[in-house]
Amino acid sequence: MKRNSTHCLCRFMIPALFFVTSFVFPATLFAQQSHVVHGQVFEANGRTPLPGVTVMIAGSQTGTVTDNQGRYSIEASPGDSLVFRYVGYQERHVLVDGQQTLNVSMLPSTSALNELVVIGYGTVKKKDLTGSVSVVDLKDAEKNPTYDVARMLQGQVAGISVHGSGEPGGYVQIKLRGITTFGNNSPLFVVDGVPIDAPFDFSTDDIESIQVLKDASAAAIYGARAATGVIIITTKKGQPGPLKVNYSGYYGWQRIPKYIPVTDRVGYQKITTAAELNAGLTIAPANDPTNPKYISNINTDWQKAALKTGIIQDHHINLSGGSSNINYDLGLSYFDQTGIQVGPQKYDRYTLNANFGGHKGRFEYGAKLAYTQSHKGNYAATQGHAVFGGTVTAMLTAIPTVPVYDSTRLGGYGGSDAALQRGISANVVGINNLVHDYSDRNRAFGNIWAELEIIPNLKYKLNLSYDRTDYKNYHFEPKFDMGYYYINNTFYLSEQLGNANTGLVENTITYHLQAGKHQFDFLTGMTYQEDHNQWMQGTAQDTTNLQFQTFSAVSNPAAKGLSSYLEASTLLSYLGRINYNFADRYLFTVNFRRDGSSRFSPAHRYGNFAGFAAAWNISNEKFIQLPKFISNLKLRGSYGELGNQNFGNYLYQSYIDNSVNYDFNDQLAIGATTVSVADPSLKWESTVVSDVGIDAGLLNESLTFTIEYFNRESKDIITNIPIPYSVGSFPQTVTTNAASLKNTGIELTFAYHKSTGSLHYDITFNGSTLSNRVLKLGGANNPIYGNASKTEVGHPVGEIFGYLTEGIFQDQNDIAKHATQTGAAPGDIKFKDVNGDGVITDQDRVYLGNAIPKYYYGLNIDLTYKNFDFSMFWQGNAGNKVFNAVYQALMAEQYGNDHVDALNFWTPTHTNTNVPRPIIGDPNGNDRVSDRFVEDGSYIKLQNLQIGYTIPSDFIKRTHIFSSFHVYVAGENLITISNYKGYDPDFISDGLFSRGFDYGSFPNPRTIMVGIQAGF
Repeated sequence: MKRNSTHCLCRFMIPALFFVTSFVFPATLFAQQSHVVHGQVFEANGRTPLPGVTVMIAGSQTGTVTDNQGRYSIEASPGDSLVFRYVGYQERHVLVDGQQTLNVSMLPSTSALNELVVIGYGTVKKKDLTGSVSVVDLKDAEKNPTYDVARMLQGQVAGISVHGSGEPGGYVQIKLRGITTFGNNSPLFVVDGVPIDAPFDFSTDDIESIQVLKDASAAAIYGARAATGVIIITTKKGQPGPLKVNYSGYYGWQRIPKYIPVTDRVGYQKITTAAELNAGLTIAPANDPTNPKYISNINTDWQKAALKTGIIQDHHINLSGGSSNINYDLGLSYFDQTGIQVGPQKYDRYTLNANFGGHKGRFEYGAKLAYTQSHKGNYAATQGHAVFGGTVTAMLTAIPTVPVYDSTRLGGYGGSDAALQRGISANVVGINNLVHDYSDRNRAFGNIWAELEIIPNLKYKLNLSYDRTDYKNYHFEPKFDMGYYYINNTFYLSEQLGNANTGLVENTITYHLQAGKHQFDFLTGMTYQEDHNQWMQGTAQDTTNLQFQTFSAVSNPAAKGLSSYLEASTLLSYLGRINYNFADRYLFTVNFRRDGSSRFSPAHRYGNFAGFAAAWNISNEKFIQLPKFISNLKLRGSYGELGNQNFGNYLYQSYIDNSVNYDFNDQLAIGATTVSVADPSLKWESTVVSDVGIDAGLLNESLTFTIEYFNRESKDIITNIPIPYSVGSFPQTVTTNAASLKNTGIELTFAYHKSTGSLHYDITFNGSTLSNRVLKLGGANNPIYGNASKTEVGHPVGEIFGYLTEGIFQDQNDIAKHATQTGAAPGDIKFKDVNGDGVITDQDRVYLGNAIPKYYYGLNIDLTYKNFDFSMFWQGNAGNKVFNAVYQALMAEQYGNDHVDALNFWTPTHTNTNVPRPIIGDPNGNDRVSDRFVEDGSYIKLQNLQIGYTIPSDFIKRTHIFSSFHVYVAGENLITISNYKGYDPDFISDGLFSRGFDYGSFPNPRTIMVGIQAGF
């Protein structure tokens, strides 16, 4: 199937633009004559030199570091601004105006506390924060090669848990401070002031800053959408000055870090033969050495056959500059990742991000345009033939006596035979290559804003935005024969075209009032958002040859189907905030938002959300004399309520089937009836959050730490409550506000910065605890069962639930003395009679472990010495259990392939083992959900290791092309410390009620890459 022409055009245009901008714009940049500027950097007294000061040219990556005498030398042009940075001192900007010597003095400062932090609808100095807001260190986050900003945050912020997979373009699971709802727990993302859905369409290269709003005082300004947390992303903006061109890019290779030990042909035939004989069956011909059809010449290692080296690459060109009246920042990016499983599957994305801004007198203005085009090729999936356990588990359980390729079969790929091997075996290589499944997305995002200062300190701002995504989901299956069950005698075609768009209008007014030691900041506003989503899908299934893969090729009208969908929703909001600061000692914040949503009935349409916070800058108190080494100490607390409306439309409405007919005295009467019961009083979910924290800075801010405690109680959670069958509703549930959850935890963030001569290092650590508990499930509080899990009042969501084992039955006497266990025989697993009733039933199941980690942590270490840099990032979690369903499938001892552990199975002559006898049909349920497959999910990972070198400026200047050049090599997912038997303990598990359930998440690959950062 040909890709659309727009995609093909972009595929060639953007690399061409990279080429042109790389070689045309440098000529413009070097039109000005550069020269070497040198000097010394001193402390405020002008006498004591400062070694280890970073000296950079503003807006570029050109830089150097002062030596032991505070001396530096750097090449710069007239008009350049030199930036001097040193931990514990105020940042200095000095303009180069033709001079060759520049000596600079630096003043001690708590400058980091004066940095502006982006919050909802505004900014605030870091020292004036009252709520729980984390600022992400992009220097560390950007070292994770990924297409999704959510994945960048893994291990970078206390209180955030992030899990992904190795699937190109795959879903990334992110949660803030635990599970808040039984629906979508992803936080709200706000990009350049505009709330959006998932941010994976936007390039991570264009990000300038990321802030995470955790508590109610910070997030209440987003009201009905803030219960799951808020992440604010600001993209790069232009700065007045000459044109700057920068390129950054990397190219890497990806492989699976380890193979799972499964049996080869001999081991597989041994286990399967024993299973058949124990069941009283004959041996399958393919496994019987005495049978002419015995297979001895095929020994497929499906992991080696199905896994390959994947490629990941990212290229980004950035152009910025302008004047005070109009400045610009333009970013062009290309990201590409091929899969680690054999097949054409990949994810590629082209992005354009353009920001414009400026001011004229009392008038400020700006605009943003972003465009993304992406293509995602999806892995093994068939419309009529399930790939049991997904492509990963299917690959591992594939039979080794089946070849990858078989020219005698339709399609050319091997398959199992019902009579020969007797087992169903999916050929994932064949399915990946024969089934054509992909998703295309085109997203356009536009934003324009203007701000007028009506009188001094009183500003009105109008913000307009429009976000539209057009998508196509395509699936085609040819005829094929890949053996038992995987035989397709018809062509199948499905194509879905749809679009989703959001329009937003925001009006806000801000006022700043200073009266002596009293400082007030007021915000008020009104916003209106309208969302539309629609799609149309066509399907066709016929024996007609669909070689052109079009609906017009299907001649039979009855073989074609058409369906469509349309929905809309609106959100009208009023918001306000007051910040009060008295003498930089006492700080207060009040946030309020009133939201009205069309997702609820008119009687329950509006919700009010508020947050309050107070902070005390103890270090600024005159009557408290803190030790000199304490440069900053602040105590803060907050309380408030947040909302959640992130679920489907029209849930409060009942649906009527108007095609219900009835026979009255042999006369057909046309009628209608309600087919499902709805709760018209459905309303918001709400989360009450309290938070208390301490922020401290020691040794002139060289050492900083934050510790805080949070308590989040979610109530009125929407869930499905069973109703009697006699009601006549289908399904037999009603969606209503019924459940409650509670999350509590402690978060710690620690940072240390130090310079010694030419050596500078930064160490940052974040850690958090999390305790989750269900308070209410509604109705009779009936528990909710998931895959190997149970959610019950008093327990965490999705706690692993199953049987306890007590060894293996050795003989009939052993069975007779034990509680009655249906189907048991010597060699079978002995399950514990927990309730003591003498019979093993479902009532003997118990909780086997919490699937939610108790501890999360991340550690970043950054070192620079002269022109060399080194960094490492460790991340992990602990205190959780995992149900390894992949291992369960590999220990089933049926007709699929097995884990090598299964070779140690019980026999009358081999009884010293914990592996049961193999038997087809498994009458005892040896592979039922039990502690056999529950493992410790704790792990520590070396997620990233990077070594780089910045080429000295005196060498770079000889190229007459580059102004800076940094090269590095890096590795990702290099080391995993864990006892987990699966591919990776860091896996996607967002079934909510089936948490910690690993049934074949794509393993995260190990990546080795080289990268370049260059200025022109």
